[in-house]
Parts: sequence; C-alpha cells; structure tokens
Amino acid sequence: MSGLVLLGKALADPTRVRVLALLREADLCVCELADSMEVSMSTLSTHLQTIRQAGLVRTSRQKKWIIYSIEPDVRPLLDQIFEFEEPAVKSDRRMERDASRLGERLGLREDGCCSVGFGGLVKSEQGVCK
Repeated sequence: MSGLVLLGKALADPTRVRVLALLREADLCVCELADSMEVSMSTLSTHLQTIRQAGLVRTSRQKKWIIYSIEPDVRPLLDQIFEFEEPAVKSDRRMERDASRLGERLGLREDGCCSVGFGGLVKSEQGVCK
C-alpha cells in the first residue's frame, strides 16, 4: 500500500504534476526544469525527491548533469492519467507556459545536452557539458 500512497503524494501537488508533464516530453536536467517552470533549484529539488521516492522517475548522469526521466514501467500509467485529465492539463496556463519555455530551453542544447546551465533563458553562459 505504501507505493500507492507515495504515488498519490507525488500527484497531489501542482508543481510535481508540472514536473511530470515536462518529463513526459523529454529527459531533462534540473536546470532545464527550473528554467522551464521558473522555479528555484531548491524548490524543484524538494519536489523531485518526492517524485523519486514514488518511483516515477529515474536519474542518469550525462557528463556533469543529472538527467531526470520518467521510469519506463510507469510511463503507461502516467500517460493514462494525463490523457484522462487532458482538458484540465490543456487549459492550465502555467503548464502551457512551461511547455513553451521548455521548447525554447531545448533549443539551447548542444549535441542533445544542456549547455548553458541554470538561467539559460535569461543569459547565455559557457556550458559545463562541453
């Protein structure tokens, strides 16, 4: 039963739902998530921890970045949940803005990798992924 409770907890917060929506679109590093959502890394870290505890995401290392992705076994369930709630998801302005900013942020990648770090939509920095 604890798995079900953790799943409920992961889905019970709007910020965590926004994170999952973005991760359904692409595997992302924390700075890409933070920039897309316009939240601080510390806030995002707290939410990612809850999502990880529920077993919804996994991490991998890409050079110096930690990349978050939806756990493959969980993707069908999340897809069903998001499809069931599609009208609410599509009408949420924050999620619409997140998706737009994510598109911009992914456009800054070099060789499929984050190359600008946090604040990439605000300023251009020399990336550490090179």
